[in-house]
Amino acid sequence: MSESITAKPERIDLYIDESGQHTGGQSFIVAGIAVGDSDKFRQFCTSLERTSRKGLAKWGKANKDNRLIYLRTIVSNDRFRDILLFSYVFQETKDYVGATIRAIDLAVASLHPSTSPVHVYIDGLVKTQYKVYKNRLRKLGCRVEKVRGRKDESEPLIRLADAVAGATRDLLEYGDNELKELFSLAVKRDILVGWINPVSGPHPTEYM
Repeated sequence: MSESITAKPERIDLYIDESGQHTGGQSFIVAGIAVGDSDKFRQFCTSLERTSRKGLAKWGKANKDNRLIYLRTIVSNDRFRDILLFSYVFQETKDYVGATIRAIDLAVASLHPSTSPVHVYIDGLVKTQYKVYKNRLRKLGCRVEKVRGRKDESEPLIRLADAVAGATRDLLEYGDNELKELFSLAVKRDILVGWINPVSGPHPTEYM
């Protein structure tokens, strides 16, 4: 269990982004952040986007130096201590919905033994899919109370999820040593789970 979210909050929010569809199923990444006080950390992230000069740009479009400053601060600064980052890599699967559901289930399980209700916010998820995700997660016994969509244009915590997903993708594709060090530090500080270890693709019926 991660000790990152130390106090028992009224609820835990998960913000999720995905990457890797361009690989045709070779590597699909589901990454995000679990946080017990979204308002506080939203303010932190907004301020950091400004001071790091990363701005609102997605990971892949941001200046490399600026985005590394941004991610390094997230990983090393104590004001981000009470969050949990997660990044799960699925290989050889095009069941992106199933993989996302499995990643959410794994992320929530990593919060054990917390009994706080969980709200999930997924980048770009359309309204017609809210109930589908929620029902499939509940069938797994996952204590998700609400599933909603969010756009990175208006949500800094989704942009943080995008950064974790993008950094994982870069580490997979290019073996960037600085990113490897940052991810290793995040694991050492107990604010990152999943990371680069591939997860077997979801069974066709396991997450239906």
